[in-house]
Amino acid sequence: MSKIARLVGERIRDFRKGLGLSQEQLAFKAGLNPSYLGQVERGEKSPTIDSLEKIVAALDVTFEDLFRLDYSPSVKMDTTFIDKIAIQLHGRTDMEQEAVYNFIKQLLWFRDKK
Repeated sequence: MSKIARLVGERIRDFRKGLGLSQEQLAFKAGLNPSYLGQVERGEKSPTIDSLEKIVAALDVTFEDLFRLDYSPSVKMDTTFIDKIAIQLHGRTDMEQEAVYNFIKQLLWFRDKK
């Protein structure tokens, strides 16, 4: 298994879980075999460009999002919730994103004020 196939598979799994989808649900949306999708997520198979295009469309993310593997292994940070928020904000207007940001900022300000 290649390192890039494993990393891309992990990204697909993270996006899928962030959307609350099962492998079967994502495979159906993408028009792929669920078994094949599982192999891709585990890095056992390298997906074709056509399969990646279907997965990206089904996840409603960009190729750039999928291949953004620019995290440093020396600075390991759990970004599960950050990724979930980012997935939810994807495709929202700038005004909606700013409203969510301001809400979170205000919520944290009140929490820290205690």
